[in-house]
Amino acid sequence: MKNRKWVIMPLVLLLVLLSGCQAVGNLDINSAMVGDLNVKSIETKQSLAVQLTPVSTASAEERKIATVLNGMQLNINHAKLQENGNVSVEGGIAYSGMTLPFQMFMDTKGVTIALSGAQKPLYIPLTTEEQMAFLPASLTMKQIEDQAKELITKSASLFFKHAPNPSNVTVDSVTQEVYGESVDLTHLHIELTGEEFIGLVKPFLTSISTDEAGWRDLLATLYDFITYAESQMSDEEKDSVSYFTLDQTKAEFVNESYAEVQSFLKDVLSEYDKYLKEVSAEPEFKTIFGTNTRLTLDLYFDKDMHTRKQIVDLTVALPSSEYVPYSMFNLHTENENWNVDGNIVADPIATPNGVLDVTSKDFTPGALLRSFDTTSPVYLLLHDVAGIANKSIYIDKDSSYSSYDVVTKDRVLLMSVKQLAEEFDAKFTWNPTTKTITLTDDITGAVTTLHLNSNKAVTDGTTKTMTHKVVKIKGVTYVPVRSVAEILGAKVTSESSYVVVERK
Repeated sequence: MKNRKWVIMPLVLLLVLLSGCQAVGNLDINSAMVGDLNVKSIETKQSLAVQLTPVSTASAEERKIATVLNGMQLNINHAKLQENGNVSVEGGIAYSGMTLPFQMFMDTKGVTIALSGAQKPLYIPLTTEEQMAFLPASLTMKQIEDQAKELITKSASLFFKHAPNPSNVTVDSVTQEVYGESVDLTHLHIELTGEEFIGLVKPFLTSISTDEAGWRDLLATLYDFITYAESQMSDEEKDSVSYFTLDQTKAEFVNESYAEVQSFLKDVLSEYDKYLKEVSAEPEFKTIFGTNTRLTLDLYFDKDMHTRKQIVDLTVALPSSEYVPYSMFNLHTENENWNVDGNIVADPIATPNGVLDVTSKDFTPGALLRSFDTTSPVYLLLHDVAGIANKSIYIDKDSSYSSYDVVTKDRVLLMSVKQLAEEFDAKFTWNPTTKTITLTDDITGAVTTLHLNSNKAVTDGTTKTMTHKVVKIKGVTYVPVRSVAEILGAKVTSESSYVVVERK
């Protein structure tokens, strides 16, 4: 049954979505859920926390990961979505009694992130159409988003329309405070266990398989989406993405696709009980889809059926495994929404000193760390907690098996200096006139000079004798692994057939 375990985690995601969307009382849940997809602008605040429960056999490192995550909380104090798609976020990451403030701004060009104490904001340029193999240069992401909106809305509507309600679902009227304003709301409360969720899957599949009109409408919208993208392509672009284009009429596409959907659902439903019986015998399945996996969902809708508050608590029981050192995972998030479809302007981030482009070849762990003072909370979080400077490589001593260019001379393992420098993000330069190699440590910035046919290394004026001289063989310059790795702040451990080079 191992080949079927891939299905477990997607089912966990479905647990959140398939938590009940049939009308309850006077609340049309389907309409409310789909209506939120049509919101053009909004302001919001949100908190998110994760909890991991280590098993008794978890290692010290695995327990440390749990301690770090359990002590963190992401707080978005104020986020703005502008009608043109621009987004700004102001918030902080709470950890060990500290709060690490941040700001973010995103537009069609990229994402700018300003972290407290940073000399420059980080910048992430968004992938352009030219860089995306499946999109033509003439087609913008904005056009794709506009065309995709109807497709996403109809997909969600079809899904929510047929999602059955769990046994524990209630609706009542309440008055709650939303961003300082007292608002009359309709409160939807849902509780669902992993065990109950499994009982909802077959009714959902059965129901959705009977909705011919819904499927045909969705497939027609999909056809429009694909043909619109195709209409923006040149002939050359169409040839390069032939798998993306259609040579059918809309009626042919809808008829053929609907037949395939029906065939697929028929096969799934005919084998469902047999499959469920088999997979239910697996310990992993029993654990994840047992009573210890639980979703609690509280949604608060205003008179216009917009979600104004939301509280989600999801606990997933994790199966016992040597690869899973945790027995429980919990996600808790709360948010409030206001100024729905109001006149909102996202707040850009000023960049008078420029930005640090994370896609640049010069962006390394050291470049990021050097943008902060070594005593700042963000530096400590990145260096000590997240360990972004940590790196390790494994070098096979046998050059015929090694993924690196290595040789052994005088019983000393040598490695291509260029490869070693690249692995630890050290800046490497070669002066052919003086036959000198210069290495700049990515983390400390220390500069080391090496000379061909010499075993001396000079780091910031201090000379060290290496275990072997620098040699050049068939055009490749080699250096002693242990000596140069230690210069770059790494520790070398030698095993019988390989060497571990690790920087912490």
